[in-house]
Amino acid sequence: MKNIFFIVSILMHLMCSGQKKLRVGEKITFSKVEVYNNEGKKTNIDLPSGKTTTDRFVLVLFFTPQQPLKQIVEINQRIEQTLNRFQNNACKGASEIEYVTICVEPNSEAWQKYLTDGNLLNSKFSGKKTNYLAKDGLKDNVVKVFGADKFPSFFVVNPKGRLWMETDSTQVLERAFVNICRTNASYSTSDITGKLLEGEKEKKPLINYKVFLVNQKQDTIKSTKTDNYGDFAFNKVDTTQNLSIHIDKPDKAKGGPRVFLAKITGQIIAEFTRTKSGNFEYRLLKADVIVLSPVEEEDDITMKYKKFDVSGQKNLSVSENVYYESGKFNITFEGEIILDQVITILNANPKVKLEVTSHTDSKGDDASNMILSGKRSAAVMEYLSMKGINKDRITAIGKGESAIKNRCLNGVECSDREHEFNRRTEFNFIKN
Repeated sequence: MKNIFFIVSILMHLMCSGQKKLRVGEKITFSKVEVYNNEGKKTNIDLPSGKTTTDRFVLVLFFTPQQPLKQIVEINQRIEQTLNRFQNNACKGASEIEYVTICVEPNSEAWQKYLTDGNLLNSKFSGKKTNYLAKDGLKDNVVKVFGADKFPSFFVVNPKGRLWMETDSTQVLERAFVNICRTNASYSTSDITGKLLEGEKEKKPLINYKVFLVNQKQDTIKSTKTDNYGDFAFNKVDTTQNLSIHIDKPDKAKGGPRVFLAKITGQIIAEFTRTKSGNFEYRLLKADVIVLSPVEEEDDITMKYKKFDVSGQKNLSVSENVYYESGKFNITFEGEIILDQVITILNANPKVKLEVTSHTDSKGDDASNMILSGKRSAAVMEYLSMKGINKDRITAIGKGESAIKNRCLNGVECSDREHEFNRRTEFNFIKN
């Protein structure tokens, strides 16, 4: 009832104000539009004006706190996943993408609470994302400029400063970015990130070490240095060519250590090959380029189950990052979105049983982590049960830090990304 009243009030406001609806292809009235930032200060959204040569697109999401928070969290996740695919595997059609959210709400404290409760400030988009407030609500100038008349909704502004599209569908939005890039599909660039590790059992990062990206002609096209965790990044690489990663022989090596290429999560991809000169080389496969992208595109849990369902396999184990606050076991809105997918699968397959196993990183003592992981699996089981899944179909297991998947055991200094790789919940679907 509350939502119906809100929609009616929007329509009445627009009818009374005589606001002209912005049409696709029309120039945005102003290249700079005033809004409020997180510090409560007036600022401008800098929209493309067509005066620069960059292929800059801006995606604007309008929403209000009247929408269920879980809905906005899910929409935001889908948008960030979509944009990451084009930002990190870009084409000439959209060399730069900016993501802007605008909350239409007079109360800035309500907006800040909404962002915090939904963890919306913690962006997983590798490009530029900014959250703004339209403090005058429906009367705000930014609402009038775009002609926003429903919430949530998306507006895409093209490099010429014109409205390229408006939609309220994340699926339509994804198809739109596919179309932006389709005309230049033969040209593909990607960021390539990784980690260098050396040693046998105890693998240590190669710190402050030169890394070279080499093409098939043995020309060095990019070079960089690893950081304190052995991480490196090559930006905007033309991935249509054959590529290799080269490093010089580590100075301290006698006879040469084993050197490994890993993702920045610490997951080992492959071992380097020693060249005749004693240096190290790894020839990148096309699949490696995808795996080493900062945002690797993977099937979600629903797609993985569909493939499993038509196979002859009896078990499917899917690892997901079900989000919890540090040291806590209550499930967040982000976690609920994953669990709702699990519920859909279980409802559609009433004979399938589920094992839920939670893992922690190595931070904290072993005993506390074991207890915490057990509580997290129990919380997952309770959530599924509250949504109608019989507890007899579910087994909850906590393994603490007993199954670390990378080098980050007790006492080993690791990056946050490496520790995050171990904070996971595994769903094991079992066919009868």
